[in-house]
Amino acid sequence: MAARELNNILIVDDTPQNLHLLVDLLTQYDYKVRPVPNGKLALSAAEINPPDLILLDVMMPDLNGYEVCKQLKTNPKTKDIPVIFISAGNEAVDKVRAFAIGGADYISKPFQIHEVLMRIKNQLAVKSLQKLLKAKNEQLRKTIIQLKESQKQEFESQQNLALAKITSGISQQINTPVAEINHTLDEIRQFGKATLQNIPFFLAQMSPPQQKYFATLLKQAQDNQINPLLSDLARQELKNLIVAKLARFEIKETAKIADVLIKMGFNEEIEDFLPLFASENYWEILDNASLIINLDKKVNNITDSTLKISKLISAFEDYAYHSYSKTPKRLANLENILEKALKSIAHLPPGVQIIKRYSPVSTINCYPEALQKACFHLLQNAIEAIGTHGILTINLYQKQNYLMVDLIDTGASISQDLLDKLCDPFFTTKSADGKAGLGLAIAKQIIEQHDGSIAVQLLSGKMT
Repeated sequence: MAARELNNILIVDDTPQNLHLLVDLLTQYDYKVRPVPNGKLALSAAEINPPDLILLDVMMPDLNGYEVCKQLKTNPKTKDIPVIFISAGNEAVDKVRAFAIGGADYISKPFQIHEVLMRIKNQLAVKSLQKLLKAKNEQLRKTIIQLKESQKQEFESQQNLALAKITSGISQQINTPVAEINHTLDEIRQFGKATLQNIPFFLAQMSPPQQKYFATLLKQAQDNQINPLLSDLARQELKNLIVAKLARFEIKETAKIADVLIKMGFNEEIEDFLPLFASENYWEILDNASLIINLDKKVNNITDSTLKISKLISAFEDYAYHSYSKTPKRLANLENILEKALKSIAHLPPGVQIIKRYSPVSTINCYPEALQKACFHLLQNAIEAIGTHGILTINLYQKQNYLMVDLIDTGASISQDLLDKLCDPFFTTKSADGKAGLGLAIAKQIIEQHDGSIAVQLLSGKMT
């Protein structure tokens, strides 16, 4: 089921003109708005139908905004709703008090339309990511509980040791993306509280052409995703090209501008922005564009981290549960299973050659889908070991009553002392790529449940 879009906003202000202005503005941007004129009605409305966000005026009769926020934060049903204060007061003490009682952000009157929209979008993005993280953590918690229940009677002595190892592996694997998410969420909150305060002022100062440059900077930077993958040498070469172009037009601070543009994802094609860099306040425009793009990258970091968690949960469930064993075995051809596994590999580098040497073999009574999964993990591991160029040879033959599959790759060798660990749960040489280290463990488990075995050998620098 798709996640519900967060767009339900409760506006609390005792001034009718302010209510009408905000309602008209937010309705134009497809937000669902509920206006209320005082604090008591706000508490009642939030209790009955909790909104996704509250815009709360500070100065109101009977019950001011600070008291309303304090009561919201003590109610379990409303404590997690982000509150953005709106106030004519612009003193530091006002903002400190707002954040101290649980406010998520603060807007000073008279407010800029762009500022209001940007702060609302920022807080709803943070809340959406927090809900996603909570759901992933709950999914992981349920998976671990189910695993413990399903294996409660199986683990004895040495098996208890294996469970401890698996649990440790889960903790190590999950801590990194969760820490990254929490760290990035904190950075996003700081961005919302500090950086966005300056944006409405510079937006109002820009001329129409500068506003167009600003929007184009954001659009082009969001479309460019190549530069983070550049090597140090390639990055320096790109910087030299940009500096040279800027210097020809006698633009100042060329090296500093080049660094920011590269960080935002630009290549050397910057001709369209040269008039901008010749204007007086070009640096403020470039700096604020860079800050907003940085927020977008932080959201992408959270997306990547949640994807890592999802992949870990999926791999862990594959390792922990054997739903296929509840269905009857059936006759299948191992050659067909290998071919299906090969086709399911998403990214086969063009420089990797596959050599197939299939001999006629008997059909086997098996769980075909499970064996296909095992073959996929074995093939994927061999292809990753090869890299961008090399050869993978697949031999299929029959030896008495056993079917034999040899996977021989020309990838980089590993040390002899690591061979025995290759099929251990959570062992991986690719942790930097977000690998869970369960693929070979899953393959080994499936093959052993088919009364087979896996062996790894080093053959003259090659591995099979």
